[in-house]
Amino acid sequence: MDDLTPSQRQAVSHIDGPLLVLAGPGSGKTRVVTRRIAHLVESGVPPSQILAITFTNKAAEEMSERVKAILPAARVWVSTFHRFCARLLRRHASVVGLESNYTILDTGDQKTAMRRVMHDLDLDPVHYTPDRIAWHISTAKNDLVTAEMYARRYEEQIGDHWQATVARVYPAYQKWLLDSNAVDFDDLLLHVAVMLAEHEELRNDLDERFRYVLVDEYQDTNIAQYQIVRALSQQFPNLCVTGDPDQSIYGWRGARIANILRFEQDYPDAKVIRLEDNFRSTRAILRSADALITHNTQRKDKRLITQNPEGESVKLLRFPDSHLEADGIARQIREQVEAGEREWTDFAIFYRVNALSRQLENALMRHRVPFQVAAGVAFYDRTEIKDMLGYLRLVYNAADRAAFLRVVNKPLRGLGKTSQDRLVAWAAREGVDFIEAARRATEIPKLSKRAVSAFRKFAEMLDDFSLADAGSVENQLTSIIERTGYTKPWEGSPVETEQQQLANVQELVSAARQFDATFADETSLEGFLEQTCLVNETDSLDKTSGQVTMMTLHAAKGLEFPVVYIVGVEEGLLPHERATRENDPRELEEERRLLFVGITRAQEKLSLTETARRSFRGRDMMTIRSPFVSEIECETVDCMDEAFMPEWQQQQLQESLAKRRESSEDQPLIFDNKPMLMTAADLLNGVKKSIDIPFGFRQGMLVRHPRYGRGTVTATDGHGPRRTVTVKFEDSELTKTFHAAKSPLQPIGR
Repeated sequence: MDDLTPSQRQAVSHIDGPLLVLAGPGSGKTRVVTRRIAHLVESGVPPSQILAITFTNKAAEEMSERVKAILPAARVWVSTFHRFCARLLRRHASVVGLESNYTILDTGDQKTAMRRVMHDLDLDPVHYTPDRIAWHISTAKNDLVTAEMYARRYEEQIGDHWQATVARVYPAYQKWLLDSNAVDFDDLLLHVAVMLAEHEELRNDLDERFRYVLVDEYQDTNIAQYQIVRALSQQFPNLCVTGDPDQSIYGWRGARIANILRFEQDYPDAKVIRLEDNFRSTRAILRSADALITHNTQRKDKRLITQNPEGESVKLLRFPDSHLEADGIARQIREQVEAGEREWTDFAIFYRVNALSRQLENALMRHRVPFQVAAGVAFYDRTEIKDMLGYLRLVYNAADRAAFLRVVNKPLRGLGKTSQDRLVAWAAREGVDFIEAARRATEIPKLSKRAVSAFRKFAEMLDDFSLADAGSVENQLTSIIERTGYTKPWEGSPVETEQQQLANVQELVSAARQFDATFADETSLEGFLEQTCLVNETDSLDKTSGQVTMMTLHAAKGLEFPVVYIVGVEEGLLPHERATRENDPRELEEERRLLFVGITRAQEKLSLTETARRSFRGRDMMTIRSPFVSEIECETVDCMDEAFMPEWQQQQLQESLAKRRESSEDQPLIFDNKPMLMTAADLLNGVKKSIDIPFGFRQGMLVRHPRYGRGTVTATDGHGPRRTVTVKFEDSELTKTFHAAKSPLQPIGR
């Protein structure tokens, strides 16, 4: 404990009884948790009696690695909530009516199931959208409201058609999942919470086994997670929770800040320790963060203290528009790296909504700045990846209906919607799973001979896969690819998108190979499928990749970077328009906490940005400064001169100025054949006039599209947001027309 602060040492040395560790940002709470685990083991607690739970895979892996570094021989269960519940549920699946080889549906497959259930209930998907019904059901599950409870509560309610409809869909959806031997993400928590509440003997056994429970990021727990933790800490209330109410930013997905605020009420004899020493950020950054968060009322009082240098003041960069904002950020990053002051990996760009990333990505590519986007889930959301995983899921769990419907006609086998609907209806009448129905396709009325043959061959192929050696996930996956011929149309194709699809499937094979190598002693299809479906948004980030990192503010939680840009600190973006529209103080406080989290990710330099006008979701509008700006200490920098314009815009501006000097008349500036009727100062002062700076595509300009590759602009038409650009691409005979304001086209020269 020699390298710990006094407060850290207190938290680590505490053994028996409940403990609340209020850990400010950058205060070394991961170190405290791992050292505490080590101290428990060294004090005689068997490692098997210790359970450590956190929220992200990366946090769990880092915690596990640190524990192994201190205690190589100790096997402590360190996991995320969902992985812990998934493993626990496999061991006790029969308690909730499942088989141990159940599969976990991702969001896309959940929607497939929802649409199928609504179709069976003859509900209009236009009026009662599946997404909204799924949201209501997810909210109910997070609040531990089962389908039966929901139906009893709302089925006969008069006047609320939505809740009455959800009361019909929820039980039918749960039956669909049970018949599929499947669960969704929320079920993992709900099933375990109900299981612990209704089966006292099982709860006692688990409470006896996990005598010391440590929960990280406790402020992010929802009701289901709260009840699970409570159930495991009754006979042996040696519960240690670490967290920070000021960093509770997931209320929109069910997190309850009240869980951490009332910890001392739940455990009156709890010891409370505050970790206030910040080892991450400069004093200037922490002053701004502290000044901001003190405006919240839902919090535990604490300070942010550091021995770090004063550092540079926090900057508020003001740009005329969002295009120059993106270009200015990219230019600043490149200049600092070229000057030898920074590495690419030092920089991170945060934004409130994903829609802000497009212009930033274009600007970074234009300035040849390497970057990565935190989108770990995106890889597994690609169609070809979901198809391959669908085959693997069917091999593992033949009852998986969503997987069957996903891959039964991929690649094309002539099994369209009508044939699938007939098989589904027949399977329901006969009480068999879909694969069994496919085997008995000759018994299904009105199926064509071609469909009967295709269904039976599909079932035979799956039977062959199931009988094959399942020891290696890589071999299983390779066999599926070869037998189905899934990737054959893309092999040798010159089309960039098809090459990318082939590369994605090959990357999945590599992931399977890596899994086989990493878990050589316990290789299983179950583990691989669990790993791929419980991926987090930041799992794909590589801090050694030599790239600038881009992500949402929500994804930034738990990370740190020397230099941070927070884009779009404006009314309607940060705080989000939802918080201001609903006029809910709790929503506004969560938005303030979100900015607080972003600010405290910065170690040395922090810049916030705002624009006078912003092109966003197809609209070009004047902006209003965020009310949060007045709550922090920052230095305003106006970035509105030519130095922040890309070269092609500077050239056009100079040409327009030259034309104006040649004319004796007082004419407006001409910018890309469109009058430029306002100056940068006008923009910052809120003058509402027309401007068309962003869409400067010209005939003959070379451009690049992320999907179609390089091309040449052959024509332009229109002005402003309605401006169109026609491009002929080099690698094919393809010619396409785009809306300049919305397309990902980027100029790469004349």
